[in-house]
Amino acid sequence: MSEQFSGSRAGLVAKRTALAVIAAIVIWQILAVNLSDFFVAEARDGNPKSLQTALWWDQRHPVALAQLGADALRQEQPAEALALLRAAIASNPADARPQMDVAALYAADGKAEHGDRLATAANTLMPVQYAAQLDLALYWSAREDVEQAVQHLAVALVGGRGRLRETYFPQLLAVAALEETRGALLPMTENPTMYPWWEAFFKYAASNAQNVATVTALVDMREASAQVPLSARERDLYIGRLRKDELIAEAYLYWVNGLEKEDLQYLGYLFDGGFEREIVNSTGFEWRASPPRNSGIRITSGDTYGIEGDTALRVSFSGKRIRFRHLSQNLYLDQGTYALSGRVRPDNLKARRGLQWRVDCNAGASGTLGNSDTFAGSGDWRAFAFDIIVPVGCVGQVLSLRSVGARDVDHEIEGTLWVDALRIERKR
Repeated sequence: MSEQFSGSRAGLVAKRTALAVIAAIVIWQILAVNLSDFFVAEARDGNPKSLQTALWWDQRHPVALAQLGADALRQEQPAEALALLRAAIASNPADARPQMDVAALYAADGKAEHGDRLATAANTLMPVQYAAQLDLALYWSAREDVEQAVQHLAVALVGGRGRLRETYFPQLLAVAALEETRGALLPMTENPTMYPWWEAFFKYAASNAQNVATVTALVDMREASAQVPLSARERDLYIGRLRKDELIAEAYLYWVNGLEKEDLQYLGYLFDGGFEREIVNSTGFEWRASPPRNSGIRITSGDTYGIEGDTALRVSFSGKRIRFRHLSQNLYLDQGTYALSGRVRPDNLKARRGLQWRVDCNAGASGTLGNSDTFAGSGDWRAFAFDIIVPVGCVGQVLSLRSVGARDVDHEIEGTLWVDALRIERKR
């Protein structure tokens, strides 16, 4: 029995020893993984030598291998880069980025077919991951395949950070500027809802395109979409660009053609002079109301006695000292003389000088073309009128309500001004 006991005890000791060895191995592996991850993170923070330390702890660490491979690629050491990148792929076949670096190596070495296959496989592995998609965009750009490059860049911009827009919007704009490459943007123009960055890009294009024809081409592509109609924001940005280039006639016609059927009743030399329609603040030829935040100025429409139609304009001031220029409408008047008339009712409007309607040239030339008397105090509705003289070369104008005076104290206004029944008529 003692022999049996002795044998059992020896087996127990051996079992415990084996478990201890296994535990030590597991602890070492955990320690090695954690430390290698630590040194990889340290390398990301700006200490590239930490990558070698990470490999000392874990010689198969995929991120360290991939990063060292990418570094060797940048240093034009293709053989070393290929060995490191292959080791990274073997360690983590699901990571597409080292595959893309190998694909770039193949393409540079004249083995484009091998590179293309790897790029296609990498896209299958990471079809939406922004860094991988950006690598794919750069790869196909180097291969001079604009369509594929743009498709991958479009996906990268969806998942990537805002700084990508600063870098790559100019490149997308360059694609849009050329008729032979513009078709690469078709998936975006047909369904921009799939690309949340589209509106920001369109705004960038409208502001930065060297030629307005580029913006016009993008608008034409968007209007051809059967899925998503051109948005009001896109339309407004386009009109703004036409106005910036002083293509006032083109801007006006495009704006008119975009009006809803029920809005056509308000058309004239002045749009919606009775303030029956909601103010939408577009760049077109309708009312804009943009008082500064916390200015104490409110611009609304409302019902009061003695008005024509259902509503009139109400501009209210709280007494803050602000140069008021924040109600206006762009006009499109040919050369000639016009009469602007309307009705106003000041309601306890306290101001040293008061408010005034004024028309200025804002395209093709500059200068004031006409202005009304000033309005202040209190009283019933009264009519006013003044002439507008549009000279040769003034292709666009703006009507604005503004406070009058040369000194800051002149712009300290309190009270309300009601306005109704504005109209412009041609005299000669």
